[in-house]
Amino acid sequence: MSDNNPYDSFRQVSEMWEKSLNGLLFQSLNNNPLIQITKVGIQANSRYIEMLKRNRELMANYMNLPTKNDVANAVKQTIQAEEKIDILEEQIWNLQENFALATEEQNKMLAEIIEYTKHLHAEWQKTSQELAKLSNMQFEFDEMKKLLQKEKVEPVLSGK
Repeated sequence: MSDNNPYDSFRQVSEMWEKSLNGLLFQSLNNNPLIQITKVGIQANSRYIEMLKRNRELMANYMNLPTKNDVANAVKQTIQAEEKIDILEEQIWNLQENFALATEEQNKMLAEIIEYTKHLHAEWQKTSQELAKLSNMQFEFDEMKKLLQKEKVEPVLSGK
């Protein structure tokens, strides 16, 4: 059979130990008094842990030390502040871009206004010169009229 192989006998012994330990575990887990005792122990331990937490917070407040919750709140507020700063930075960048575009548009419009003003100035000067010529012509006509009235002679039109 398998008397010659030592590993087979070791395997058989291991299987027996495993079965007996599994049986012992199942018996201890199905043991209702053990479960009740464990439940009472866990409840007492949880009350003790809660009391330690409260005492730790009271001592930290008394000694003016930050608690774990204080640090967590500070971290949350820091993260929120960083997010708000990021949003503000993005808005500032957008405003700078919009301001640059608006300045560029204003410069274009100002150049157009200057060009139009130059054109109006040139037209004004032409009109002023023409007005001066017309005023001079009117003055000459008035002089001619005065001369004609002095002589009371009708002018003779040539052209026939």
